[in-house]
Amino acid sequence: MGFSVDHLIGQNDDLLSVAATHARDVDALCTDVAAVIFPAALQPPTDAVIHAVTSKLLKIVGDLEKHLLDGAIESGSHPATWNMLAQSGFLRDADLLDFVLARVSEDRLDRRLSGSNPMLAASLLDHADANVADAAQLLLATDSLHRRSRGNAFLMLSPELLHTLCWRIVAAMEVLSGTRSRSVIEAARRVLGGYDEAQTAASAARKIVHFLGEEGNDELLRPEKSGIQLFVAKLAAALNVEQDHVLRLIDCGSSVPLIVLLAGVGLKKRDASACLFSLRGEVITPREAALFEAGYDSIDRSSAVDAIAAWSVSRAEFLTFGKR
Repeated sequence: MGFSVDHLIGQNDDLLSVAATHARDVDALCTDVAAVIFPAALQPPTDAVIHAVTSKLLKIVGDLEKHLLDGAIESGSHPATWNMLAQSGFLRDADLLDFVLARVSEDRLDRRLSGSNPMLAASLLDHADANVADAAQLLLATDSLHRRSRGNAFLMLSPELLHTLCWRIVAAMEVLSGTRSRSVIEAARRVLGGYDEAQTAASAARKIVHFLGEEGNDELLRPEKSGIQLFVAKLAAALNVEQDHVLRLIDCGSSVPLIVLLAGVGLKKRDASACLFSLRGEVITPREAALFEAGYDSIDRSSAVDAIAAWSVSRAEFLTFGKR
């Protein structure tokens, strides 16, 4: 008995069409998941990212060096200790690079929201809860002071990173000068003694999210209204992950992590769509948009939360490995 492939295809045309569609979706999903798990393998850093990271590190080192010398260096000059810090390998420290990459992501996401008018923090200055009002004032002040003004970039560092970088710069200065400088050591102690992590924008955003509770959910989860700091703080608090991790996930090569984050906090599809296109409208691919449109409502919230927890564990293990 003869066998006709054409006959088989004709009979099962609908089934094969469905199978082909699913195969394409599975291939796309595997690519997106791989991009999350192995970002370095699939997406080596671009020249733009390398330049942005280098510029951030130069600014942080230069600003701190200037404070240690009480401003006794020319504005805009190359940090004297830069080459020594780079040669020592310290500038490749996993925690430091993770911090700087998060700042690069923060800047890029902030620029994508530049067309909107995130006025939530300003509107909270008159909030009935003094904790919220004080934190809103602090958020507005520190965001301007640390990110947008000159000379204070190092104040965004965590206490541990600031302590390590400060004394590394002091040690490099001593090697370069061939002598110990009591004034530099005293300046380092003043910098560290005057630092207060509670006076950072990230801390102020966390405080606002905590004291607002469920009251501010609708506005906090609208980045075009809340701004990137409050939006990220809300996601981080709701999903029990670090704010810098959320920034990196939102700004990574694929839009899938952001979609999973939004599903994890139970955001309705219409609102999730607004967030997705506010934060990734410039870079979202047609395939990602189609996957979101077809599959967002089918994402199980508990599964999304489990996936995010797994990403957090993987990140912690990676950072720990980077210290060995």
